[in-house]
Amino acid sequence: MYKKERFTKELKIDKFVKMYFDPELTLQKCHTCTGYAKTWSCPDFDFNVRNYWRQFSAYQVIVDRVSMEGVASPKEAEERLAYEKPIFNRQMLALEKSTPGSVALYAQECEECPECARLIGKPCRLPETMRYSIESLGGCGVRLVEDLFEFGVCWSDGATIPAYYILLGGLLKK
Repeated sequence: MYKKERFTKELKIDKFVKMYFDPELTLQKCHTCTGYAKTWSCPDFDFNVRNYWRQFSAYQVIVDRVSMEGVASPKEAEERLAYEKPIFNRQMLALEKSTPGSVALYAQECEECPECARLIGKPCRLPETMRYSIESLGGCGVRLVEDLFEFGVCWSDGATIPAYYILLGGLLKK
C-alpha cells in the first residue's frame, strides 16, 4: 500500500490572479504538450480566461500527493498516477455537486472520452463532466503548490522515479 495525502487551502480569486495567473507562460507550456488543442479542456479557448476566473470569488486549492513508494519503474509510477487521476477528478466533481454555484478544476486535461469530439470539430459530448485544469486556464500550478504547501512538484526524466507525484485541482466558488 502507498500513501496518498490531501492538502487544501483557499485563496481569494483577486489574490490568485495577481500572484499565479500567467496565461502567456502557461500557454507557451501548453504548446509543447502532445495533447495541446486535442480536448475541449485545453487551449485555445473561445473565451477570455481572465474573465473566467473573475466570475468566482475564491479558489479552494486541492492537492493530492501520491507517493511512489514500492514502485519499481518510471512506467509503473506513471501507471499509479494514471490510476489516481480519475479518482481525484471524480472527487472534484462530487465536491462541485455538493457546493452550489461552484465549478471543479480537474488535474491535467480531460479524459472523459476515449477520443475527444474536438478532434473532429464537434462539440463536447460530456459537458456535464468536462472540466478545465488550473494550467489550461492560465494558472501557474507549480508556483502555487510550492507557495501554499511548501513542497515542490516532482518530475521524472523517464529514467528515475520521483518520491511522489501530485494531482492539482480544486473548486472555484461564487
